Amino acid sequence: MKKNRFAVFVVALLISLTAASLHPAIAQDNTPTNPASVGTTVRSMIELGSVYTNIYDIGITVLETVRTKVETDGSKMPAGYDLVIARVKFDFKGRYVSDNLPFDLGTDPLQWIALSGSDLTEYEHISVNVPDPRLAGRIKPGESKEGWLAFAIKQGDSKPIMVFDPDTGGATGRGRTLFFKLYKD
Repeated sequence: MKKNRFAVFVVALLISLTAASLHPAIAQDNTPTNPASVGTTVRSMIELGSVYTNIYDIGITVLETVRTKVETDGSKMPAGYDLVIARVKFDFKGRYVSDNLPFDLGTDPLQWIALSGSDLTEYEHISVNVPDPRLAGRIKPGESKEGWLAFAIKQGDSKPIMVFDPDTGGATGRGRTLFFKLYKD
């Protein structure tokens, strides 16, 4: 009887390990030196609320990136920089029926920033035209939004990184900072 229970336990353990390896990347493995690749979903959580916090699950996927050289005549792009745009999908789910707070996505320019791939220096936020639909606005629990973000990246930087920081909204968006590649492997 004990051998049967042990065998069942081992099989259940192997199944759970296999299932865990099939899930998209989780935030614990996500660092500035190990950013998520294009097409990989990173799952994490954020806390919303000022007095009583509610925990919401998020999933962020960089679906594609496009890098273009921009003429600086009349544009706000500084000389020596390329425009990198990223199409991003953002999933937002509450854990409980009572989790109904919306999240302001992309309204703070510091929520989505770019870092240099070589020394992780933050790029200055430059106002540029973003293709429609732009990843911004309020998102409610149970919704997904897909849209574009834009960054000015030095032309010599071949491996820039995008950062999502939920803490930039003050006390209303606590959570883990997440890192994504703005280039194809």
